[in-house]
Amino acid sequence: MFLRRYLRPAAKFVRTKHYQHIVLHPEIQYALRHEQPVVALESTIITHGMPMPENVTTALQVEEQVRQHGAIPATIGIIDGCIRVGLTQEELTALAKKPRNEVIKCSRRDLPYVVAKGQSGGTTVAATMIVAHRVGIKVFATGGIGGVHREGHVSMDVSADLTELGRTPVAVVCSGVKSILDIPRTLEYLETQGVCVASYDSPGGVFPDFYTRDSGCRAAYDLATPQEAADLLRSWRELKLQSGVLIGVPIPEEFAADKSQMEAAIKAAVVQALAQGISGKEVTPFLLAAIAKITQGSSLQANIALIKNNAKVAAQIAAALAGGPAKRQAEGKEHLKKPLVVGASILDLSFTVDDQKRDMKLDGATYSAVAKQAAGGVGRNIAEGIYKLYGDVNLISAVGKDQMGQTLLQLMPKPLQRGMIQDESQATSLCSLIFDKFGDCKLILGNMEIHQCSITPETLRAQQHLFRDAPLIIMDSNISEQAMECTLQQAQKYQLPVFFEPTDMFIAGKPFHLASDLTQHIRLIKPNLHELKTIVEAITGQSVDWQPDTKVDRGQLLQQTKKLLQKIETRFNCIIATLGDHGVLLSFRSDAATNASCLLDASTSQVPPHITRFYAAPIVPNIVNVSGAGDSFCAGFITALLQGRILDECVAAGFVAAERALQSESAVPATYFSNAHAFEDRYKQTLKTLQQQSI
Repeated sequence: MFLRRYLRPAAKFVRTKHYQHIVLHPEIQYALRHEQPVVALESTIITHGMPMPENVTTALQVEEQVRQHGAIPATIGIIDGCIRVGLTQEELTALAKKPRNEVIKCSRRDLPYVVAKGQSGGTTVAATMIVAHRVGIKVFATGGIGGVHREGHVSMDVSADLTELGRTPVAVVCSGVKSILDIPRTLEYLETQGVCVASYDSPGGVFPDFYTRDSGCRAAYDLATPQEAADLLRSWRELKLQSGVLIGVPIPEEFAADKSQMEAAIKAAVVQALAQGISGKEVTPFLLAAIAKITQGSSLQANIALIKNNAKVAAQIAAALAGGPAKRQAEGKEHLKKPLVVGASILDLSFTVDDQKRDMKLDGATYSAVAKQAAGGVGRNIAEGIYKLYGDVNLISAVGKDQMGQTLLQLMPKPLQRGMIQDESQATSLCSLIFDKFGDCKLILGNMEIHQCSITPETLRAQQHLFRDAPLIIMDSNISEQAMECTLQQAQKYQLPVFFEPTDMFIAGKPFHLASDLTQHIRLIKPNLHELKTIVEAITGQSVDWQPDTKVDRGQLLQQTKKLLQKIETRFNCIIATLGDHGVLLSFRSDAATNASCLLDASTSQVPPHITRFYAAPIVPNIVNVSGAGDSFCAGFITALLQGRILDECVAAGFVAAERALQSESAVPATYFSNAHAFEDRYKQTLKTLQQQSI
């Protein structure tokens, strides 16, 4: 799920009028707007808590832990006076590389100064809580909180984290109070502030003390599971208490330090701090660094392990909190809103001619060829692409109860089989594709009857819960007009946008023969030029006197395509016209230039004027086949759009996914990239070199 899990490129942050001086990454804004689980992360771990390069590496690993366990990470930091929620990797790295004297460790008291002076800062627990609460993030993961310092009853050195917990309603998941502090007095102070303190999965309610699992103190309550923690947080929010919740998670046992050895190291570090006159907010970073040196790095490794574990637990709690009552969570209902694809599933048999002596002709001769089978079908391909990039999807399609059907199901990810119709009276759809020795498709033979006969209004209405919970419906043109009508009726009922994939020039106009009050719910389409011509003729009722040819001059091609788009563009939020190896020409409502999420607007009221923009396709080396590139482009574009990304990012994501399909032997790659970094590098390169031109 590379797009969802790993990809947060440089983007146009969204400054919301309700949050002065705070800007949100589009992914975070989208997640909060759609009530998806988000976990806040602080940035002092980057600026003051760890040395380079461990600080950046750990910050990225912590974000990955959050993603892997069902939530979206939102690292909060201050860059040049702007408080940013959801730092990109570039911003994390830039913040980490700034000299320590140029980056302020920001608590509540420091925020106005840093913002006013346009400076940069790492947010402490207190500052991160403030920002998280302002934007609506309920759960925050950190290593450990500040507290009452040793000899604090004399020095009155008490961390602002404690008073913030007493007045800001954010749940803080951590490994307790840092071991360098006076933990009993800290817990007493939190009780006075009215903070609900609980241990997590700790027998007997033992409260952790950062480097070790047992502080010698006990919390009033112990939470055994993410759901139990979520239930507590739900009640806490319903009671509208204006104080925070502190959940203490013990460090994983294999990384826990020996208590006596750690105590000796802490005492030695405290002596060093006193000798060097370290005071105020510099004490904690100094002590942590001194302890890491004394313990020869073992304390740093423990610090890294506990913050990663806390991020995992926080994500699980946030996901459970977003998932509704305990029963729904126990049933494993995924928090992620799943787009719904309605379309064809086909067993593809491909034959690629390897006869180097003869050019293939349709002359009845026998040619030597390499045969392969793979799962195919436009709807199924798009669904698998979205599943691998976005994280989950629902698919309504059909296979026969025959050997080919069993083969096709075995080639598909199991989550794609949830809405699969198995019809014993119909044969599984089979498609034979013939490629010449250059990899160009020369002939396609297919049996598509099952999709016309088995995907019926009755079978669709039986799965209307999949429609109800979807943020978007994707429909291909292989299903019957009756099934299309029912799909559009469901879109009308639940006010959902429909993305239409025309599939083939001979059936591209099929839905536009239906009543206009239904077809108006088709908000996005992705035709090639031949399909676009068919759609224009179906909508306008007029013949188009033009034979599309992608081999003509690009300028001429763009102007001719634009003329076609202008005939129908106001009926849609976005038209993605694919122009072969030239690229794509987009006609989209003008407000999407700054807010692409409006392309998912299901409203059928008057659409703003359109902008036409051409994106040149990147050069792709080592092309293996072209059968699934368009479907992967759809999957990449839709995934980025659902994540609330800007339009350029949606197109870049589409191109990267299509590139991988072109280099894969199957229509949808087994994996889009072997690891997160390879995908991210390629995505950034594509985004940076994306050539666009207003037409």
